Amino acid sequence: MSKILVFLAILLIIYIVFFKLKKRGDKDAQNFVECDKCGTFIDIKEAVLSGGKYICKDCIKDR
Repeated sequence: MSKILVFLAILLIIYIVFFKLKKRGDKDAQNFVECDKCGTFIDIKEAVLSGGKYICKDCIKDR
């Protein structure tokens, strides 16, 4: 009985270390895309999708 409990405890620790800790780091990750006109990399939240291509707000103003 004690061997089963030790085995389950080890599995729980492995699950927490490999799966739960990785999910915390993913929240901080940002997605960057390249502006089709000027080539700078910008956050996808700040980009405008125009004609299937990402364009930065500065290039949109220049139109």
